Amino acid sequence: MAPLSKWCVVSNAPLPDLAALAAHAEPGALHVYHRGPEGAALPGEAPFVLDVGTLRAEADGTRDPMTSSTLRVDADAVVVRISGLNEDPVHYAVNRMRGLFAYFTDLFLAPLVLPGLGLPVEMTGTAVGHACGTLLRGVSRLPHSSVHRTRYEGGHWRTETGDLRDPLRDFREPHRTDPAAAGEAQLDALTAEIERIDSTTPAGTGYATLLSGGIDSGTVTYLAATAGLSVTPYSVGTPWGDELADAAELCAELGIGLEAVHLTEDDIIASIPEAVRWLGVTEPEVVEVALTATSVQRLGAVPADRTLLTGYGSDLINAGLYRPFAHHHELIDQVLSAVDRTRRSNELSGRMALAHGTGVHHPFWSWPVMRVALETAPECKVREGREKYHLRTAMGRRVPEPIAWRKKIAVHHGGGLQDGVARRLEKETGSSDREPVYRACFAELLDRSARGELEPVDPPDLFERALGRVRSR
Repeated sequence: MAPLSKWCVVSNAPLPDLAALAAHAEPGALHVYHRGPEGAALPGEAPFVLDVGTLRAEADGTRDPMTSSTLRVDADAVVVRISGLNEDPVHYAVNRMRGLFAYFTDLFLAPLVLPGLGLPVEMTGTAVGHACGTLLRGVSRLPHSSVHRTRYEGGHWRTETGDLRDPLRDFREPHRTDPAAAGEAQLDALTAEIERIDSTTPAGTGYATLLSGGIDSGTVTYLAATAGLSVTPYSVGTPWGDELADAAELCAELGIGLEAVHLTEDDIIASIPEAVRWLGVTEPEVVEVALTATSVQRLGAVPADRTLLTGYGSDLINAGLYRPFAHHHELIDQVLSAVDRTRRSNELSGRMALAHGTGVHHPFWSWPVMRVALETAPECKVREGREKYHLRTAMGRRVPEPIAWRKKIAVHHGGGLQDGVARRLEKETGSSDREPVYRACFAELLDRSARGELEPVDPPDLFERALGRVRSR
């Protein structure tokens, strides 16, 4: 099924270019445009609260502000609370001379929003880092752990911003110092998260995992299977390598079948525009990490009626390269920096899953699991030349030693796939710098959005046109 983007826009200006694409409400002085998932509708009157991740209306105060971003609309005010994790972004644009503003959850709506505010649509001249916001002039991404209030008073719209406590500040002195105990605590938290997911999913739902030979996806697959979920693992092979044999070893241990997914080079390359579309960023490492999951989603390799559980996020909270002479606090900084960087990179955003109408969960990136991992001392995570030592120790009590302690060949998160993509793009452009290709995809997507084409309906053609932009420079 072709993707259909889901989003919400709140503005004090009418935005006619959005009217034909979404439900439109006018609570008082505001305009709300909403295209949510099936069965999600705007409430009949203000005030109402939308969960930014699901785009569904929620009772005020029912979501944990640490883990869920929300958008509250009153007749003459809008309040946006951005969670401490901030996977799903909210963007803000304002024309202060005219007193017009908009909050919107999809960056590629900018060509349909900014003209209504009297603002131009322009890409920045150079790539921006995660901390700098977006690739569009005049459009900012609201930062994590913050509150933004815009209200009408005294004949003017006034905006106030405030910071909430950043939860990462609490983990400078991790207290879990026993690897086996820390690993067991994390498995307990993961089990509880998987059970929580299952309890909120319709009865009879089948599950899928993206299973490599690594400990992360292996742990999620093991816990899902042993919890009694009907789970089918899918393992991806590419022209640059696979881990099918390693994945099959765990499946044999669990007594479940394995589905192999073979992606061609062209499959992966054609997924670049869609990866850029749902990420909204063009940093090569971020785009390339997303290509496997994007290809699987784009090609429908996992049936749409299965809820996907991944091992993504574990590398951030549990890992760190083995560095025998690294200082304790340096390793702590490494983990916290990785988490901070990822909550601004959109790598774990749910926008692609919403567009495709599929359920995707990242159990390692749930706050209870993250909290246990961040409470764990780095000496538990990196020991005897092995990363994720604590997790392997705990899993080693459940599966054979070769499975728990196998050294992973990176396929999903770089390694052969990233090198293969780099070689292909250098062949296409004559340059080893991949970012211009991804920026050209962004520009092409932006132009199409201005025409109301908000989804990449022909990714190969879009990619070829992006290459044409790069070659013509």
